[in-house]
Amino acid sequence: MKGSQSNQRLDIWLVENRFFKSRNSAANAIQSSGIIVNGKIEKKISKKIALGDRVEIKKNYKVYVSRSASKLKYLLEKTHKNISNYVCLDLGASTGGFTQVLLEFGSKKVYAIDVGYNQLDSLIRENSKVINMEKIDVRDLDKDLISSADLISVDLSFISLAKALNDILIYSKKGSYFYILFKPQFEVGINEVNKKGIVKNSQLTWNSINKFISLLKLRNFSEIKIFKSPLLGKDGNEEWLIFAEKE
Repeated sequence: MKGSQSNQRLDIWLVENRFFKSRNSAANAIQSSGIIVNGKIEKKISKKIALGDRVEIKKNYKVYVSRSASKLKYLLEKTHKNISNYVCLDLGASTGGFTQVLLEFGSKKVYAIDVGYNQLDSLIRENSKVINMEKIDVRDLDKDLISSADLISVDLSFISLAKALNDILIYSKKGSYFYILFKPQFEVGINEVNKKGIVKNSQLTWNSINKFISLLKLRNFSEIKIFKSPLLGKDGNEEWLIFAEKE
């Protein structure tokens, strides 16, 4: 499609030409290699679009409500687990990217849990398989709800996973799967990141990952697998994807 506006940023152009509802959604698509400009994949959000440039969505590209959705999809594909008809808890649901992927992979019910409110995208919120649980700290979750879940996905920010997940690791049921996005900038301590929020020393990242893996083992988790995320975090940090199964 050729738009009527020239010299616009690609993300703005996509919204104004009604490809996406928001710049955030447009940016997610760009960074996930879903947008083609003049026959080539364009991954630069600020790319200037000139009058006459041809912009299109890549054929068969799945439009997700958040950039993080691609990270969970990558982990699910790497672990080859069948989650059809699973009951899931999505901790740190935000706009619902993880929830969207869980539904795509066949989950029968997803509890979308977040300490914030009014964040869940309407596409996800209006799905009958989704239970929207807003203004809830994951540390306050009911034990019966935790133990009912077949799968728990985790995308939390501004808190250490060890602090946030301890009770959830304890009360999760045998055989449950955990799919975790590990963000080292929230694990190493505020003094170990620079002004841009980037972890200064990669060894500290590995120390924090190993510490968390030790906690998983202490809580009787096995088949622990770690993968580097295919996408960087918003601030540019490398992130890691962790799969674990409760024994």
